[in-house]
Amino acid sequence: MSVTRTTIAMAAMVGLGVGAPAWAQTAELRALRQQNEILQQQDIARQSNLAALREITAAQSRYETQLTLRALDETRTTPKAPSLRPALPPTPPRGSSPDDMAAQAEQIDRMTDERLAQSNARLRAITPAR
Repeated sequence: MSVTRTTIAMAAMVGLGVGAPAWAQTAELRALRQQNEILQQQDIARQSNLAALREITAAQSRYETQLTLRALDETRTTPKAPSLRPALPPTPPRGSSPDDMAAQAEQIDRMTDERLAQSNARLRAITPAR
């Protein structure tokens, strides 16, 4: 074999050695992408089914509500005569009367004045240090 043929053969072997793993990687990536697409389509179909079930449940609830309201409307009766509640007995006012409150306010004022006078007497009794 000549040097050229040997070089070409070596280049082909190197190309096959490098190209085969790259081709295998590409095939794996394609398979993975297809698998992900299938899973995504399944998820979309599942979500669509759940949405349809929610719509069906909501429609059933609306129907049951209409039936209940219709039954309540049919059983409703209008009163023959007005029905008034009996008047409650008057309750005595709660708390202190205005006179009691005025007396308490005067007592509080008197006690405050006494305490203020005691405090002023104590302050006057203090002699400054000499």
